[in-house]
Amino acid sequence: MTAGQRLSVARAPRLLAAVGVAGSMALAAAGVAQAQPAPDQCSPAALMRAHAATMNQMADYLDSHPDVEQVFADARGRATPQERHDVIEAYTGAHPDVAAALRDIHRPMQDLRSSCGLPMHPGMHGGMGFGPMGPGQ
Repeated sequence: MTAGQRLSVARAPRLLAAVGVAGSMALAAAGVAQAQPAPDQCSPAALMRAHAATMNQMADYLDSHPDVEQVFADARGRATPQERHDVIEAYTGAHPDVAAALRDIHRPMQDLRSSCGLPMHPGMHGGMGFGPMGPGQ
């Protein structure tokens, strides 16, 4: 056995011990991480993430339905919130498939707000996600 091999053999127990300690620490850290309570679904950050997800889904829907996007663009040009609401309400009343899709997109956010005991924002009530204030408020 060479001198280099003897040094390696002599270091092996220390190396194994170090690996064992590092593994134990990693397992302990994982246990601590798992023991932490779940994040607060009603925190401002959680609500903003849910809102952002809803808005991304809405944008994706409008991108894939140019006719519906045009209705929103037309509504945006109206003078009052009530007029904006009426334009969208008239369209969704004549297109129940669109109304259902918009409700489905907004439902998770509405459910979260409800479970957190928060009031609906103007434009988020009425089942479909648009209330008397209309979109764009």
